Amino acid sequence: MSDPKFVVLGGGTGISALLRGLKRFSEDITAIVTMADDGGNSGMLRREYGMLPPGDVRNCLVALANAEPSLKNLLQYRFKEGELKGQNMGNLIITALTDVYGGFAEGVREAAEVLKITGRVLPVTEESIALIAHYADGNSIRGESAIPTYAYEHDVAITSMELAPRAPKANGDCIDEILAADLLVIGPGSLYTSLIPNLLVPEVARALNDARAPLVYVANIMEQRGETEGMTLTDHLEALRAHGLKRPVRSIIVNDGQMDEALLEKYAEEEGVRPIYLRDEEKASLNASGIDLETGAFMAEKDGLIRHDGLSVAQRLLSLCDRYREIHCKG
Repeated sequence: MSDPKFVVLGGGTGISALLRGLKRFSEDITAIVTMADDGGNSGMLRREYGMLPPGDVRNCLVALANAEPSLKNLLQYRFKEGELKGQNMGNLIITALTDVYGGFAEGVREAAEVLKITGRVLPVTEESIALIAHYADGNSIRGESAIPTYAYEHDVAITSMELAPRAPKANGDCIDEILAADLLVIGPGSLYTSLIPNLLVPEVARALNDARAPLVYVANIMEQRGETEGMTLTDHLEALRAHGLKRPVRSIIVNDGQMDEALLEKYAEEEGVRPIYLRDEEKASLNASGIDLETGAFMAEKDGLIRHDGLSVAQRLLSLCDRYREIHCKG
Protein backbone atom coordinates (compact mmCIF):
# COMPACT_ATOMS: atom_id res chain seq x y z
CA MET A 1 0.00 0.00 0.00
CA SER A 2 1.27 3.48 -0.84
CA ASP A 3 2.25 5.98 1.83
CA PRO A 4 -0.74 7.87 3.27
CA LYS A 5 -1.07 11.39 1.91
CA PHE A 6 -1.17 13.90 4.79
CA VAL A 7 -2.09 17.53 4.17
CA VAL A 8 -1.47 19.81 7.15
CA LEU A 9 -2.76 23.40 7.33
CA GLY A 10 -1.37 25.95 9.77
CA GLY A 11 1.31 28.50 10.39
CA GLY A 12 3.58 29.83 13.09
CA THR A 13 5.80 27.23 14.72
CA GLY A 14 2.82 25.04 15.63
CA ILE A 15 2.98 22.52 12.80
CA SER A 16 6.77 22.14 12.58
CA ALA A 17 7.03 19.50 15.32
CA LEU A 18 4.15 17.58 13.74
CA LEU A 19 5.82 17.61 10.33
CA ARG A 20 9.04 16.22 11.83
CA GLY A 21 7.02 13.37 13.28
CA LEU A 22 4.99 12.68 10.14
CA LYS A 23 8.01 12.32 7.89
CA ARG A 24 8.95 9.21 9.92
CA PHE A 25 5.86 7.48 8.48
CA SER A 26 5.19 8.96 5.04
CA GLU A 27 6.96 10.63 2.15
CA ASP A 28 3.69 12.16 0.92
CA ILE A 29 3.24 15.20 3.16
CA THR A 30 2.08 18.67 2.20
CA ALA A 31 2.23 21.67 4.53
CA ILE A 32 -0.06 24.55 3.55
CA VAL A 33 1.14 27.68 5.29
CA THR A 34 -0.64 30.95 6.06
CA MET A 35 0.83 34.13 4.56
CA ALA A 36 -0.56 36.59 7.12
CA ASP A 37 2.56 36.95 9.30
CA ASP A 38 3.74 40.57 9.55
CA GLY A 39 5.87 40.57 12.69
CA GLY A 40 9.58 40.30 13.42
CA ASN A 41 12.03 39.45 10.67
CA SER A 42 9.31 38.30 8.26
CA GLY A 43 7.48 41.58 8.72
CA MET A 44 10.61 43.57 7.96
CA LEU A 45 11.20 41.63 4.74
CA ARG A 46 7.58 42.21 3.72
CA ARG A 47 7.98 45.95 4.22
CA GLU A 48 11.45 46.28 2.68
CA TYR A 49 11.11 43.93 -0.29
CA GLY A 50 7.35 43.68 -0.82
CA MET A 51 7.55 39.88 -0.59
CA LEU A 52 5.50 37.28 1.22
CA PRO A 53 6.55 36.38 4.78
CA PRO A 54 9.13 33.57 4.73
CA GLY A 55 9.37 32.66 8.43
CA ASP A 56 6.61 30.06 8.74
CA VAL A 57 7.56 28.48 5.43
CA ARG A 58 11.19 28.28 6.54
CA ASN A 59 10.26 26.44 9.74
CA CYS A 60 8.27 23.89 7.74
CA LEU A 61 11.09 23.42 5.22
CA VAL A 62 13.58 22.77 8.00
CA ALA A 63 11.18 20.35 9.71
CA LEU A 64 10.87 18.27 6.52
CA ALA A 65 14.51 18.63 5.45
CA ASN A 66 16.79 15.65 4.85
CA ALA A 67 19.89 17.76 4.25
CA GLU A 68 23.00 17.79 6.41
CA PRO A 69 22.42 19.15 9.95
CA SER A 70 24.85 21.99 9.26
CA LEU A 71 22.65 23.24 6.42
CA LYS A 72 19.50 23.04 8.54
CA ASN A 73 21.30 24.89 11.32
CA LEU A 74 22.35 27.55 8.82
CA LEU A 75 18.75 28.21 7.81
CA GLN A 76 17.76 28.70 11.46
CA TYR A 77 20.76 30.91 12.29
CA ARG A 78 19.95 34.41 13.57
CA PHE A 79 22.60 37.14 13.52
CA LYS A 80 23.46 38.45 16.96
CA GLU A 81 25.43 41.62 16.18
CA GLY A 82 25.96 44.38 13.64
CA GLU A 83 23.61 45.67 10.98
CA LEU A 84 22.16 42.21 10.47
CA LYS A 85 21.33 41.74 14.15
CA GLY A 86 18.05 39.85 14.48
CA GLN A 87 18.00 38.77 10.85
CA ASN A 88 17.41 35.08 10.13
CA MET A 89 19.68 33.50 7.52
CA GLY A 90 16.98 31.19 6.17
CA ASN A 91 14.62 34.10 5.59
CA LEU A 92 17.36 35.95 3.70
CA ILE A 93 18.06 32.89 1.56
CA ILE A 94 14.36 32.49 0.67
CA THR A 95 14.26 36.21 -0.15
CA ALA A 96 17.22 35.82 -2.49
CA LEU A 97 15.73 32.71 -4.14
CA THR A 98 12.43 34.56 -4.63
CA ASP A 99 14.31 37.27 -6.52
CA VAL A 100 16.44 34.84 -8.56
CA TYR A 101 13.55 32.57 -9.60
CA GLY A 102 10.93 35.27 -10.11
CA GLY A 103 8.36 34.48 -7.44
CA PHE A 104 7.84 33.40 -3.84
CA ALA A 105 6.42 29.95 -4.65
CA GLU A 106 9.29 29.36 -7.06
CA GLY A 107 11.83 30.42 -4.44
CA VAL A 108 10.28 28.10 -1.86
CA ARG A 109 10.31 25.26 -4.37
CA GLU A 110 14.02 25.79 -5.02
CA ALA A 111 14.76 25.90 -1.27
CA ALA A 112 12.89 22.61 -0.92
CA GLU A 113 15.13 21.07 -3.59
CA VAL A 114 18.28 22.27 -1.85
CA LEU A 115 17.10 20.89 1.48
CA LYS A 116 15.89 17.60 -0.06
CA ILE A 117 12.66 17.84 1.89
CA THR A 118 10.13 15.06 2.35
CA GLY A 119 6.90 16.24 0.74
CA ARG A 120 5.97 19.83 -0.16
CA VAL A 121 5.62 23.21 1.54
CA LEU A 122 3.12 25.55 -0.12
CA PRO A 123 2.12 29.15 0.61
CA VAL A 124 -1.69 29.25 0.79
CA THR A 125 -1.75 32.26 -1.54
CA GLU A 126 0.78 34.21 -3.54
CA GLU A 127 -1.05 37.50 -2.98
CA SER A 128 0.05 39.98 -0.33
CA ILE A 129 -2.58 39.81 2.39
CA ALA A 130 -3.27 41.48 5.72
CA LEU A 131 -5.20 39.98 8.62
CA ILE A 132 -7.91 42.06 10.31
CA ALA A 133 -9.55 41.21 13.65
CA HIS A 134 -12.86 42.53 14.95
CA TYR A 135 -13.42 42.63 18.72
CA ALA A 136 -16.31 42.56 21.16
CA ASP A 137 -15.74 46.24 21.98
CA GLY A 138 -16.51 47.22 18.38
CA ASN A 139 -12.93 48.00 17.41
CA SER A 140 -10.86 46.45 14.62
CA ILE A 141 -7.11 45.92 14.34
CA ARG A 142 -5.12 45.26 11.17
CA GLY A 143 -1.95 43.19 11.27
CA GLU A 144 -1.33 39.65 12.56
CA SER A 145 1.29 40.65 15.11
CA ALA A 146 -0.92 43.34 16.71
CA ILE A 147 -4.10 41.27 16.98
CA PRO A 148 -3.46 39.23 20.16
CA THR A 149 -1.71 42.20 21.80
CA TYR A 150 -4.80 44.39 21.51
CA ALA A 151 -7.07 41.62 22.82
CA TYR A 152 -4.85 41.00 25.83
CA GLU A 153 -4.16 44.64 26.71
CA HIS A 154 -7.85 45.59 26.47
CA ASP A 155 -9.22 42.33 27.93
CA VAL A 156 -11.56 41.92 24.99
CA ALA A 157 -12.43 38.86 22.90
CA ILE A 158 -11.97 38.45 19.16
CA THR A 159 -15.36 38.08 17.48
CA SER A 160 -14.41 37.62 13.81
CA MET A 161 -11.54 37.75 11.32
CA GLU A 162 -11.16 38.81 7.71
CA LEU A 163 -8.45 39.28 5.11
CA ALA A 164 -7.56 42.27 3.01
CA PRO A 165 -8.11 41.75 0.15
CA ARG A 166 -11.19 39.87 1.29
CA ALA A 167 -10.95 37.03 -1.23
CA PRO A 168 -7.33 36.43 -2.30
CA LYS A 169 -6.70 33.82 -4.97
CA ALA A 170 -5.48 30.50 -3.61
CA ASN A 171 -2.27 28.84 -4.67
CA GLY A 172 -3.69 26.28 -7.11
CA ASP A 173 -1.30 23.57 -5.91
CA CYS A 174 -2.92 23.79 -2.46
CA ILE A 175 -6.34 22.98 -3.90
CA ASP A 176 -5.01 19.95 -5.77
CA GLU A 177 -3.29 18.65 -2.63
CA ILE A 178 -6.36 19.10 -0.42
CA LEU A 179 -8.61 17.23 -2.85
CA ALA A 180 -6.10 14.36 -3.18
CA ALA A 181 -5.42 13.93 0.58
CA ASP A 182 -6.00 10.77 2.61
CA LEU A 183 -6.11 12.80 5.82
CA LEU A 184 -6.57 16.55 6.28
CA VAL A 185 -5.08 18.04 9.44
CA ILE A 186 -5.75 21.51 10.84
CA GLY A 187 -3.31 22.60 13.53
CA PRO A 188 -1.76 22.76 15.93
CA GLY A 189 -1.32 26.52 15.93
CA SER A 190 -2.78 29.88 16.90
CA LEU A 191 -6.50 29.61 16.22
CA TYR A 192 -7.16 33.14 14.98
CA THR A 193 -3.79 34.13 13.52
CA SER A 194 -2.43 30.86 12.06
CA LEU A 195 -5.33 28.47 11.37
CA ILE A 196 -8.32 30.63 10.47
CA PRO A 197 -6.37 32.76 7.94
CA ASN A 198 -6.10 29.67 5.70
CA LEU A 199 -9.89 29.24 5.80
CA LEU A 200 -10.37 32.88 4.83
CA VAL A 201 -8.97 32.10 1.37
CA PRO A 202 -12.33 31.15 -0.24
CA GLU A 203 -11.02 28.49 -2.63
CA VAL A 204 -9.22 26.75 0.24
CA ALA A 205 -12.34 26.68 2.41
CA ARG A 206 -14.34 25.36 -0.55
CA ALA A 207 -11.80 22.62 -1.22
CA LEU A 208 -11.74 21.56 2.44
CA ASN A 209 -15.54 21.37 2.47
CA ASP A 210 -15.62 19.34 -0.77
CA ALA A 211 -12.71 17.00 -0.01
CA ARG A 212 -13.33 13.31 0.58
CA ALA A 213 -10.60 12.91 3.20
CA PRO A 214 -11.50 12.90 6.91
CA LEU A 215 -10.69 16.14 8.72
CA VAL A 216 -8.71 16.12 11.99
CA TYR A 217 -8.24 19.05 14.35
CA VAL A 218 -5.08 18.97 16.48
CA ALA A 219 -5.96 21.08 19.51
CA ASN A 220 -3.41 23.28 21.22
CA ILE A 221 -2.25 22.04 24.60
CA MET A 222 -2.51 25.46 26.24
CA GLU A 223 -4.74 28.47 25.82
CA GLN A 224 -3.10 31.34 23.97
CA ARG A 225 -2.92 34.81 25.45
CA GLY A 226 -4.93 37.31 23.44
CA GLU A 227 -6.65 34.61 21.40
CA THR A 228 -8.22 31.67 23.22
CA GLU A 229 -8.31 32.35 26.96
CA GLY A 230 -11.38 30.72 28.46
CA MET A 231 -12.38 28.99 25.20
CA THR A 232 -13.43 25.35 25.14
CA LEU A 233 -12.69 22.99 22.26
CA THR A 234 -16.31 23.40 21.21
CA ASP A 235 -15.66 27.13 21.00
CA HIS A 236 -12.65 26.41 18.76
CA LEU A 237 -14.81 24.38 16.39
CA GLU A 238 -17.47 27.09 16.33
CA ALA A 239 -14.81 29.67 15.40
CA LEU A 240 -13.62 27.47 12.53
CA ARG A 241 -17.20 27.03 11.30
CA ALA A 242 -17.87 30.74 11.52
CA HIS A 243 -14.91 31.39 9.24
CA GLY A 244 -15.68 28.96 6.45
CA LEU A 245 -15.26 25.36 7.62
CA LYS A 246 -18.76 24.04 6.95
CA ARG A 247 -18.04 20.30 7.00
CA PRO A 248 -17.77 18.48 10.33
CA VAL A 249 -14.46 17.61 11.94
CA ARG A 250 -14.11 13.83 12.14
CA SER A 251 -11.59 13.67 14.99
CA ILE A 252 -9.95 15.93 17.56
CA ILE A 253 -6.53 15.11 18.97
CA VAL A 254 -6.34 16.55 22.48
CA ASN A 255 -3.77 16.18 25.23
CA ASP A 256 -4.91 14.73 28.55
CA GLY A 257 -1.49 13.73 29.84
CA GLN A 258 -0.12 14.95 33.14
CA MET A 259 1.82 18.21 33.09
CA ASP A 260 4.34 19.59 35.52
CA GLU A 261 2.49 21.73 38.09
CA ALA A 262 5.38 24.17 38.47
CA LEU A 263 5.43 24.75 34.72
CA LEU A 264 1.66 25.28 34.66
CA GLU A 265 1.99 27.82 37.47
CA LYS A 266 4.64 29.63 35.45
CA TYR A 267 2.30 29.84 32.47
CA ALA A 268 -0.53 31.07 34.69
CA GLU A 269 1.62 33.77 36.26
CA GLU A 270 3.44 34.96 33.14
CA GLU A 271 0.83 34.44 30.43
CA GLY A 272 -2.46 34.11 32.29
CA VAL A 273 -3.31 30.90 30.43
CA ARG A 274 -4.32 27.38 31.39
CA PRO A 275 -4.30 23.93 29.74
CA ILE A 276 -7.13 23.12 27.34
CA TYR A 277 -8.79 20.15 28.99
CA LEU A 278 -11.94 18.30 27.97
CA ARG A 279 -14.59 18.31 30.66
CA ASP A 280 -16.88 15.30 30.95
CA GLU A 281 -19.95 17.18 29.72
CA GLU A 282 -18.05 18.48 26.69
CA LYS A 283 -16.78 14.99 25.90
CA ALA A 284 -20.34 13.71 25.93
CA SER A 285 -21.55 16.54 23.71
CA LEU A 286 -18.76 16.12 21.15
CA ASN A 287 -19.17 12.34 21.06
CA ALA A 288 -22.91 12.76 20.55
CA SER A 289 -22.19 14.98 17.55
CA GLY A 290 -20.18 12.16 15.94
CA ILE A 291 -16.67 13.47 16.63
CA ASP A 292 -14.00 10.96 17.62
CA LEU A 293 -11.98 12.24 20.57
CA GLU A 294 -8.38 11.07 20.42
CA THR A 295 -6.88 11.67 23.85
CA GLY A 296 -3.39 10.86 25.05
CA ALA A 297 -0.10 12.22 26.35
CA PHE A 298 0.88 14.48 23.44
CA MET A 299 2.95 17.03 25.35
CA ALA A 300 6.69 17.65 25.29
CA GLU A 301 8.61 20.18 27.36
CA LYS A 302 11.37 22.07 25.54
CA ASP A 303 13.42 24.86 27.07
CA GLY A 304 10.79 25.42 29.73
CA LEU A 305 8.00 25.64 27.15
CA ILE A 306 5.02 23.37 26.59
CA ARG A 307 4.94 22.01 23.04
CA HIS A 308 3.45 19.07 21.18
CA ASP A 309 5.34 15.81 20.98
CA GLY A 310 5.29 15.64 17.19
CA LEU A 311 6.09 11.94 17.04
CA SER A 312 3.21 10.97 19.36
CA VAL A 313 0.74 13.11 17.40
CA ALA A 314 2.04 11.71 14.09
CA GLN A 315 1.61 8.13 15.35
CA ARG A 316 -2.00 8.84 16.27
CA LEU A 317 -2.65 10.47 12.89
CA LEU A 318 -1.19 7.41 11.15
CA SER A 319 -3.47 5.19 13.20
CA LEU A 320 -6.47 7.34 12.29
CA CYS A 321 -5.55 7.26 8.62
CA ASP A 322 -5.33 3.46 8.65
CA ARG A 323 -8.65 3.24 10.49
CA TYR A 324 -10.47 5.52 8.07
CA ARG A 325 -8.92 3.81 5.05
CA GLU A 326 -10.23 0.48 6.35
CA ILE A 327 -13.72 1.89 6.90
CA HIS A 328 -13.69 3.40 3.40
CA CYS A 329 -12.62 0.09 1.84
CA LYS A 330 -15.36 -1.83 3.69
CA GLY A 331 -17.87 0.82 2.65
